[in-house]
Amino acid sequence: MDTLNRKMAIERGLTSEKAQSRPIKVIQFGEGGFLRAFVDWTFQQLNNNGLFNGNVAIVQPMPSGRVDNLRRQDNLYTVVLQGILDGKKVLSNTLIDSIGATVKVNDEWQSYLELADNPEAKIIISNTTEAGIAVTENDTADMTPPQGYPAKLALLLKRRYDDGLPGFLLIPCELIADNGKALREAVVTMSRQFGFGADFIKWVEQENTFVSTLVDRIVPGYPAAQAESLFEQIGYRDDMLDKAEPFYSWVIAGDEKARKMVDELIPARKLGINLILTDDVQPYRERKVYLLNGPHTTLAQVARLEGMSTVGETMDDETMHSFVLKEMNEEIIPVLSLPKNELETFASQVLERFSNPYNEHKLDSIGLNSVSKYAVRLLPLVTANAEKTGRLPQRIVLALAALLYTYGGFAQGKVAIKDDADVTDTLVALAKNSTYIHDALAQSKLWGQDLTRIKGLEELVEKDFEGIRASGIEALVAKLA
Repeated sequence: MDTLNRKMAIERGLTSEKAQSRPIKVIQFGEGGFLRAFVDWTFQQLNNNGLFNGNVAIVQPMPSGRVDNLRRQDNLYTVVLQGILDGKKVLSNTLIDSIGATVKVNDEWQSYLELADNPEAKIIISNTTEAGIAVTENDTADMTPPQGYPAKLALLLKRRYDDGLPGFLLIPCELIADNGKALREAVVTMSRQFGFGADFIKWVEQENTFVSTLVDRIVPGYPAAQAESLFEQIGYRDDMLDKAEPFYSWVIAGDEKARKMVDELIPARKLGINLILTDDVQPYRERKVYLLNGPHTTLAQVARLEGMSTVGETMDDETMHSFVLKEMNEEIIPVLSLPKNELETFASQVLERFSNPYNEHKLDSIGLNSVSKYAVRLLPLVTANAEKTGRLPQRIVLALAALLYTYGGFAQGKVAIKDDADVTDTLVALAKNSTYIHDALAQSKLWGQDLTRIKGLEELVEKDFEGIRASGIEALVAKLA
């Protein structure tokens, strides 16, 4: 079977010679599976429908990455969507021919800087992980390259400024709050560190548009277990094959001028693509973190003690399915700020995504670093319920009891624990005492606050913990389902 390449794709009518001649309009930091199945998939839809006529220059920001693999396939790859959307099965394959250039910043520094010289490049998109938007104090302006992403970006913008060209629309996709603001501040800090001067910093702040975003699409990436059967289906070998779910949400927040710019440069809404323009991303962030990531974290604690291993398995279990549905409807939706009908629609979509038969999402993977995840995804719901309703959310509290049961070493051989050694060592040590629950909840360094101060929480966690220890978690789940 032939491996995907441009000559073969043209001969089979999968792409055209014109595709590679589209002008570069987007500079993209990151070549991982998510960006390729989300952002690049979006621009491909626009190109396929005559709404963009532009290509993406992918920048590999780290020494190792996937650019060499892309180049071996002439920068072509396939996105496979598999799943259920609005009650209908979705199985689709899209050839991505919108990657116009690839640059390895560590090996090709001048080629990287030259991307700034192109007046048709107007958009910069990034996903450099949550740690990527950070100031690097040891970076200097003469490094080729500096270590940090904001440092690399500052040097690219300085080249643009020196060229006398207009600024960019900058769209960070890193999963941190107010990522647009964070990126702008980091670039300004690095520019001052580099000694670039007040005029340049004014240009960065006034002539470039930084927006904040929230991205949502589950992208398992290269489907190793399915690869050979998918190659047979698409008719060629593709070592950069990228698998994703059909659900898609891209929330972009900015002022009226910024929103208008996004709509003009990325007219995805004309195709019905779920790109949401708003002045505040926070309600949508809360919706995703609490209605998708929150139940994920609950399942990782509760369902694993029942012996389940995947999210799909929990959705196939009638009791667990009901348990999660009630968690959403009774403990999460009532304390969020978006309209109830919008939240209920999103919750229904989440359950559909959880039930995706093509996505084997491991609970052990979701359970990685569960203490910090509980603190971010579920603990705010505990306090919100206590403040707004005067009641504690029983299912979310049961997840906390299950977490302490597991981390205390009481589920040995049944549940895998992967977390920072400081976290696990602390809880294992505390579990040796009869005051384990009180002592664990009082650990402000774990939770960001002393949980024993939340009225009734310690007593309910203690009760659930003893119930799990006495007869297992199944009866407690059934009671709340």
